[in-house]
Amino acid sequence: MNKITAKIALLILFIVLIFQSCATFQTKIDRKLQTPNLLKNKTPKHSFYLIGDAGNLDESSVNKLSGFKELLKKSGDNDYLIFLGDNIYPSGLVKKDHLLRAQTEQRINLQLDLAKSFKGKTVFIPGNHDWYNDGVDGLDREADYIKEQLGSKNAFLPKNGCPIASLSVSDNVQLIVVDTQWFLEDWDQHPEINTRCGQISTREDFFLAVEDEINDNQGKTVILAMHHPMFTNGSHGGFFDAKSHLFPLGSKMPLPVVGSLANQVRGTGGISIQDRQSRQYQNLMNRLEIIARRADKIILVSGHEHSLQLINDNGLTQVVSGSGSKKSAVALGNNGVFASGKQGFTVMDVFENGQSDVRFYEFNQTENPIFESQIFPAYQAKASKGDEQFPQNIKTSVYTKEETQKSKFFKSVWGNHYRDLYGQEITAQIALLDTLFGGLKPVRQGGGHQTRSLKLVAENGDEYTMRALKKSAVQLFQTVAFKDKYVIEEFKNTPAERLVLDFYTASHPYAALAVTDLADAAGVLHTKPMLYYVPKQSVLGDFNGVFGDELYLIEKKIKEDQSGEAFDGADDIESTSDLFERLQKDEKYKVDEKAFIRARLFDMLIGDWDRHGDQWRWAEIKQANGDRIFKPVPRDRDQAFSNFDGNLFNALRKMVGASNQFQVYDDNLKNLKWMNNAGITLDRTLLKNSTLEDWLAEATQIQQSVTDTSIQTAFSKLPSEIQGSETDEIIQKLKGRRGNLPDIARRYY
Repeated sequence: MNKITAKIALLILFIVLIFQSCATFQTKIDRKLQTPNLLKNKTPKHSFYLIGDAGNLDESSVNKLSGFKELLKKSGDNDYLIFLGDNIYPSGLVKKDHLLRAQTEQRINLQLDLAKSFKGKTVFIPGNHDWYNDGVDGLDREADYIKEQLGSKNAFLPKNGCPIASLSVSDNVQLIVVDTQWFLEDWDQHPEINTRCGQISTREDFFLAVEDEINDNQGKTVILAMHHPMFTNGSHGGFFDAKSHLFPLGSKMPLPVVGSLANQVRGTGGISIQDRQSRQYQNLMNRLEIIARRADKIILVSGHEHSLQLINDNGLTQVVSGSGSKKSAVALGNNGVFASGKQGFTVMDVFENGQSDVRFYEFNQTENPIFESQIFPAYQAKASKGDEQFPQNIKTSVYTKEETQKSKFFKSVWGNHYRDLYGQEITAQIALLDTLFGGLKPVRQGGGHQTRSLKLVAENGDEYTMRALKKSAVQLFQTVAFKDKYVIEEFKNTPAERLVLDFYTASHPYAALAVTDLADAAGVLHTKPMLYYVPKQSVLGDFNGVFGDELYLIEKKIKEDQSGEAFDGADDIESTSDLFERLQKDEKYKVDEKAFIRARLFDMLIGDWDRHGDQWRWAEIKQANGDRIFKPVPRDRDQAFSNFDGNLFNALRKMVGASNQFQVYDDNLKNLKWMNNAGITLDRTLLKNSTLEDWLAEATQIQQSVTDTSIQTAFSKLPSEIQGSETDEIIQKLKGRRGNLPDIARRYY
């Protein structure tokens, strides 16, 4: 009886394991999730032809590809053909003297033949198999061959074995290409990796680069192309067919329970780094998912799985098109809309009205797709509200009174900060975006770890940024504390959110308005933020959901390729990363060290401790002798005159060194080391030729130019309702620190 029971238990286990991860080659569709509203009678603005894992093609495949080739001939100049990795099996393009060179050339040539019949642009991206022959050297060999055959320098991306490339397809579409195998590789086996990748030398640098690209292209339809899928219901995602349960690892003898257990271990344990459950794969995709979810409109396209899939994971769309030369079983699985184990390709269309559609084809049935669905709907036309009536001014505050009312005990622990100023109502001018600066149109949402901002464009092409004075606490949790897990909804309206919002009150809400005139007096280049109350209004469109009905600082953007008198007639404006690239490139590029010393001493004068590299732009000025001089343009003055008082911060400053960044603004800068912690690397890199005399001279110059009158004028720009003892106290401390500036310069040098 026990033996029978054991056999039944094993049989039940076997059945459960099979059905738990059952995959087939048949086409499966979840009709409840399909969005069939395709624009069949309209010509797309761009079509993206997606085929992955085509590296096992041979001469017998020519007839099979004929239908795909004919479809490609109908393409236009604005279309893209993307090969999604594993372009040459089994190990990329071997060297010319290798026995398999002819075979590997044949496999890539069949794909190149497709590309040569294509009228648009072709992009090959690397997969794991393309890395298997000499790593970066093998990629270079494959890239050189492809570029030579197609006559295009962008035919293989990313370049130089680097992890990311970005192409502007049009004003409304961006293609971001990521080499996911770069992340998964064991870098100890590739000592020269990243040597040609500019500012990217670590995996963290890579994530920041992806984040920057996503932020820079908010408002566009972003296509993120990478070999490894973020979401998959194929074998790499733990879904296997019945055959693999019965005949594990190619066994000819049926081993049903052993096979199921092997699949279960593989599907949950991530034994292979190429499987979604492996630790490194998870580290990559969990972080990319958080970044991708912050995009307005993003579509993930991948290969790797030898199947066709459409997955919608809580609004994040994954297209898998990896059955170019092989096929494997696939399940509908988790959040699957469509799945097929047939060999084929995918076409994704993006239309002028913003709609995106996707169609999946089997190679031998290209007349009609086996599945089609809408990804994003068209832009919704906003109903006009007629003449919106608003007063010229409004009485309002950054926080409500309730948000700033704290007990005596709370204040003793956390301090007073500038909490009262956040709850103080002020009179602010109302901004109507359709008339402000000749008319502004919102284009994309921006923001960093805590700032909520909206990018605006004027009729003449000038760009502006609208930054909310009330920062986001949940944004900080997501971007700093929980980089690998989506937590925004979990922290909304919680005590943790309220505590962080109170922490922000250590920063003076209106400091940037005074800093403008102070910087003028000191001879430091600067932006010119202006305070407005921006109501919700029809011109905001979809952005009304997250913007409007609060106070904002609006300033003209310091952008690249922009010159103007505001920045000493600069010929160009560069980011800090671009500055470093130029300094390394040629000796004709130089930094105006005296101007940078002046800017850094000005930081110390106003107590602005948050001066990392991205807080600077650089005005490039051409000299008569051909040299290019860069002058610093500091931006984002959120931390000027910050006030981290309270017993908790007093204790932290004594116990934790890094907490000394959070100081109370006073006459004398007590802890220079920690106050300048964010900027010290930049200082050491750019100020190699300066002397103590240079620092003292600039300190004296600031003392003389930042007069009592200029200080009074600067602080008169603050709202009249907050003029009083608190503002007077800052003015007195500023004058005191001005007197101590030479000593501060001497100590810092």
